[in-house]
Order: sequence, then C-alpha cells, then structure tokens
Amino acid sequence: MAKEYQLRMYDVAEGKMDDFLAIFPAVVEARRSVGFDVVGVWTIPEENKFVWIVSTEAPGGIDALADAYHASPLRAAIHPEPASFLDKIETVSMQAVAF
Repeated sequence: MAKEYQLRMYDVAEGKMDDFLAIFPAVVEARRSVGFDVVGVWTIPEENKFVWIVSTEAPGGIDALADAYHASPLRAAIHPEPASFLDKIETVSMQAVAF
C-alpha cells in the first residue's frame, strides 16, 4: 500500500491555543499508538490556526486508523476533549509526488 497523508487544519478558538497545545502531546501519543506517523506540526499565530500532517502505510489507510484512534483507550483518556478548543476542523487527503 502506498503511503497516505492527511493535512489537518484547525481554527483554534480565540485565546485557546495554549490550552490546545498543552493536550496535543496526548493526541499525538494516541494517534501513534494505532499506527499514525506525525510528519509535522505548525501554528499560524496571526490566524489562530493549527496545522499538522499525519501519514500511514497501514492496511485500510487513514480511515481505518481514524476509527481505531477514536476507539482507543488513550484517546478516551484525553481530557478536556480536544475538539472543545476548536472552531473548525478541515482535513485533506494527499498523495506524495515523486520529483
């Protein structure tokens, strides 16, 4: 299976970036535990945006791992709920291009 990538873009609620960043390591741990790799993480402070890219070569791809992530005990243990800090979530599936 070819490596799959997903661009994840979050509009973070005003004044909540530090709170979100405080719980984000637990999100990464839970994602990695089911087979995601984290390619990179960025913020765009002037727009209150958080951007990251995950990837996998696992059977079933991103969708199968997303289901496993949401069902995982590590994900269930994250409090407060990560989405509570977010106004908007956008995701885009991507494929690498050889150049």
